[in-house]
Amino acid sequence: MDSLEGRVKELDGWRAVSVSLVILAHLGAHQREGFLLHFPRLASIGLATMIASLGDLGVKCFFVISGFVICHLLIMEEVRYGSISLKAFYFRRACRILPPFYLYLGIVAVMLSLGLIHEQWNEILRAASFLSDLQIWPRGWFEGHSWSLSVEEQFYILFPTIWVLTPKRWKGQVFLGIFFFCSAWNLSANYMNWDALSHSVRGGFACISLGVLMAIHEARLRAVATRISVVFAAPIALALLLYPLDGRGWLQLTCESLLAPPAIGLVLLLSLQSKSWLRTFLLSRPMQAIGLTSYGIYLWQELFTANQSDLAGRGQLLTVLLPLLFVVVPLSYFLLERPAMRLGKSFSRRVRESKMSSARLIEEPVSTL
Repeated sequence: MDSLEGRVKELDGWRAVSVSLVILAHLGAHQREGFLLHFPRLASIGLATMIASLGDLGVKCFFVISGFVICHLLIMEEVRYGSISLKAFYFRRACRILPPFYLYLGIVAVMLSLGLIHEQWNEILRAASFLSDLQIWPRGWFEGHSWSLSVEEQFYILFPTIWVLTPKRWKGQVFLGIFFFCSAWNLSANYMNWDALSHSVRGGFACISLGVLMAIHEARLRAVATRISVVFAAPIALALLLYPLDGRGWLQLTCESLLAPPAIGLVLLLSLQSKSWLRTFLLSRPMQAIGLTSYGIYLWQELFTANQSDLAGRGQLLTVLLPLLFVVVPLSYFLLERPAMRLGKSFSRRVRESKMSSARLIEEPVSTL
């Protein structure tokens, strides 16, 4: 772990795994959806369904990591300064998410105006407002993946305030309750009509809540993980891969709501063990590089994994230009994302220094009496 920034580098490796699963699902289940028809035996064992579910699994992993990392950083801030600045939190969050996302949407808007893609203007505006997780209107391909960003940002509108208002001794119980509430909400879809929000959205809230719980109990969970062999991670991961989480029926909803988030969390924790092959793989330079830029990869891959039916005219060239990710993503990261993150951290420091200066001014007259 990077003690200066609280960065858990193994999780960057898992970000790399997650975004790779998303790309594989988009290529296999959307752009090249007819490819498996040439292999009827593979299709007969449900390989197409499994490939399609990889993207959902990758996003679930992103959600668990996000909940853990955000809560972990808040805990570190509280330990270091004695309190949490909501103003600094939201500014950091805005600097991290908005610049690359709005640049991406701007490029999509330009392509739409040039007649290169099939999309609707209202879909782009809905994505920009972080409302793409609502199923009231159909989603287009090029902004469809922003549903996961909508889930995260909606969760983080309330999460920091709940965290600040909850007494320390009650934080674990409160967020355990939030996890079970989100899970029950998803399970209730078997009886009630939740057409406005899909099972992926409801399950996403449960996954983020689970990540928050992991951060609250991090020390205990790490201690437990050191007593469990990393070999157990393999069958858990295999079970998640072989049992697609498509959200249909009681068994699927139960697995998605109550079993999948803890299973993903357990695999993540086991990878934090020292001297394991899994940890070595996650900390390798290629996985770390992909993990650090995974947000940009997740945004921009949508352009290059589109189906020909999503494209028009010369825009159909995008189906063979996936290698351009190796150019677009580093440019986005080094020229936009990293400077924006530095701005967010700089602002946070200024907010903290201002608060500390104000506290000293209040205390000084008292100390001179």
